[in-house]
Amino acid sequence: MADNDMKYTWTDKTVLIVEDVNHNYKFIVHAIKGTGVEILWAKNGKEAYEACKTSKKIDLVLMDINMPIMNGYKSIRLIKNLGKNIPIITQTAYAFAGEKEKSFAAGSDDYILKPIRTAELLEVMGKYLK
Repeated sequence: MADNDMKYTWTDKTVLIVEDVNHNYKFIVHAIKGTGVEILWAKNGKEAYEACKTSKKIDLVLMDINMPIMNGYKSIRLIKNLGKNIPIITQTAYAFAGEKEKSFAAGSDDYILKPIRTAELLEVMGKYLK
């Protein structure tokens, strides 16, 4: 268990990680597993939307942007249109001008730039998982 995990206990929470790259998914799992959070995995935006549409227990979504089948922007819009008020944190390696604004315009609640730092990830997640 990392020292950062000691501040966060989310044993009653479920996080959906939306990430198509296996090693990126594994990094995020490693970064947050010490919090006790339940982790679900969607490998594209369509799977993320379907998971949010059918599940009643997703408390937070960590959304990659650049994915096959359906990108993160479209998935964010669809999830927000469900009216479930699930917080979505965009995580992307694309630091181009306007990417952050584009994420927020799609409905993202927060934004983290890759490569992700564990302490920053936990801090941002902590704003939404209480």
